[in-house]
Amino acid sequence: MKQLVVVPGATAVADDRVVIIVQVNASGQVQVRDLATGAVSTTPASALRQLPVLERKRLDLTGLEQTSDADWQQARDREKAVQQLQASADVKAEAGRIADLMGVSERTVFRWLAAYRKTPSTSALLPARAGAPTGASRLSPQIESVIDEVIRDVYLTKTRAKKEEVVRQVGLRCAHRRLAAPSRKPILARLRALDAMEVAKARLQPKEVAALFETVPGSYRVERALEVVQIDHTRVDVVVLDDEHRLPIGRPWLTLAVDVCTRMVTGFYLSLEAPSSTSVALCLTHTVMPKDLWLKARGLPCSWPVWGIPQSIHADNGPDFTSAALQRGCDEHGMTLILRPVRQPRYGGHIERLIGTMMGRVHLLPGTTGSNPQDKGAYPSEAEAVMTLGELERWLAIEICDQYHHRVHRSLGRRPAAAWSEAMRNAGAGLGALPGDIEQFTVSFLPFEMRKLRRDGLHLFNIRYWDPVLPVLAKLGETMVVRYDPRNLSKVYAQSRDGSYVPIAYADIALPPISLWEQRSAVARMREAANCQVTQAAMFEAVLEQRALIEQASGKTKVARRSAQRQKNGASATETLRAGAPVPPVDYDKPVQPFEGEIWEQ
Repeated sequence: MKQLVVVPGATAVADDRVVIIVQVNASGQVQVRDLATGAVSTTPASALRQLPVLERKRLDLTGLEQTSDADWQQARDREKAVQQLQASADVKAEAGRIADLMGVSERTVFRWLAAYRKTPSTSALLPARAGAPTGASRLSPQIESVIDEVIRDVYLTKTRAKKEEVVRQVGLRCAHRRLAAPSRKPILARLRALDAMEVAKARLQPKEVAALFETVPGSYRVERALEVVQIDHTRVDVVVLDDEHRLPIGRPWLTLAVDVCTRMVTGFYLSLEAPSSTSVALCLTHTVMPKDLWLKARGLPCSWPVWGIPQSIHADNGPDFTSAALQRGCDEHGMTLILRPVRQPRYGGHIERLIGTMMGRVHLLPGTTGSNPQDKGAYPSEAEAVMTLGELERWLAIEICDQYHHRVHRSLGRRPAAAWSEAMRNAGAGLGALPGDIEQFTVSFLPFEMRKLRRDGLHLFNIRYWDPVLPVLAKLGETMVVRYDPRNLSKVYAQSRDGSYVPIAYADIALPPISLWEQRSAVARMREAANCQVTQAAMFEAVLEQRALIEQASGKTKVARRSAQRQKNGASATETLRAGAPVPPVDYDKPVQPFEGEIWEQ
């Protein structure tokens, strides 16, 4: 996907004017020159937009998620080669070296370069799908079964059988089953294709595996800002209230991101929902976007000059960080996903210490639960709670911007804000790029399903979606990538052939927004009932019945109040995908004000 690289000399659009970037200030503001008038002005980074593209390249794929892992790795290898070629002083010589190394012609290398210059993303270098795929087997299924059987029973064992023994055993078992034995070449090819870590675990002792694959943790040093951003989740040690009754609804979850070099908090996301890939997507969006509109929407006068796409994301091995969607989203936007070893939190020490620092401040709030039962003691957390989720979000923003960023960090020996300002000055040309479209950036990390386009639209979660643009995006019967926000299913995002995502609403726009957890609860309830068919109408009726019960009980039980608050937050969830200030609702009582072009003179 396209990116707006915010560096001196880059061209962009600001306030509907074509400008050239002159300088990126340490405060996050950008100095620009109007190409038409020559006037120089300062604008927030959030006001910059990419120049409109008149013609978008149509990729020969219906979605990145349909690409095999082998093809994606090949595209990444080509991208590294092309980047080396771009940085080379002698392009001709470097192209020849790459051609010899990768076993292709120089002409092919230059075709890669042209494709990457036109669309600087990994997907632009995916191999063509015509013909039989590389590595496709020509052996019969019976012989393939014999090879797999011998590898499992003979090779992947602690006896550490040699490769030639595998070849011999395959020959013997094929002869016993009256099959023509394959040659050594395909058998050895299967052995080379095995995952090295899995082979080591099967053939070696645990200490030997550790010696081969585990690195020794030492001083984790990063030289540049936004080179590595660590991200993690935690349950906040404070009870919050619902918006309507201001009664306790429990503890929220916090997803937090920190820049390792400067220790600046790059973004966060606060929610009543348990950690998921959606939490990661929204935290990453908050990380890369300029914060001025976000702060303004919450009435906060703070300064938070951190924005830009990180070079690497460092996270643990939770399912929300190991999903294919997150990995390929990071690849597509030029970010490297680094996963730390399982059950070894010392590899994520920076984010762990930041979480500890933030929770230490939270423990001073009314309604805190402390870090453990002994710490809490007999303190009545729910009775003393005073803050709603929105108020806690604003408190965290103030704590981060006005307190944490301006306190001397023990490891740095100075304030994170000062370290960031120095990093900006040293970078000179700016630290990172902005996504060409914030909403598209966020959507590219959301969970997805594969769906075929039917004559009546897309069907997902027993809901029918339709938009007249669907026949333009895909052919009838073609499989599409459909992403969704679990908090609000009133619209999904269908991927077009050029890689962009198009919002598709309910086919019946009169239906209310519902969340995925409401949909699953309603379907489970319907399936428990005898002779109850799960249809769209019946499902929405069940959801509305559950909502009525929750509304009646919301003043009585904490679970009901929490469900009601989740429903309220989810109703406006898809609006928050856009990183700017929320759009005020339309007041239909006011008279219509026509545009100048709509007024006809008598």
